[in-house]
Amino acid sequence: MRGSDGKHISELDADCYIDGSVEGNDTQYINHSCEPNADAFNIDGFMIVFALREIVPGEEITVDYLNSFEEDRSVCQCRTASCRQRTNQKAA
Repeated sequence: MRGSDGKHISELDADCYIDGSVEGNDTQYINHSCEPNADAFNIDGFMIVFALREIVPGEEITVDYLNSFEEDRSVCQCRTASCRQRTNQKAA
């Protein structure tokens, strides 16, 4: 999604976004993958991140940005076997 000030990882409501590049909040450590090991949901204005499988110490936490960046045209760089090439494209 795009707000007036650029990309945002997650929209909590029409006027509130979480952007990992702002003030160093913890979402800066969550990256995109077409084969994510976590997912994020907005529940009552809170972003809840949960593991889809066991995440081992030192492993990067990843989510599929498709849900958050539907209008984004960013090139995906996850390099997974099922990579969609763009973060806004659904799996075939």
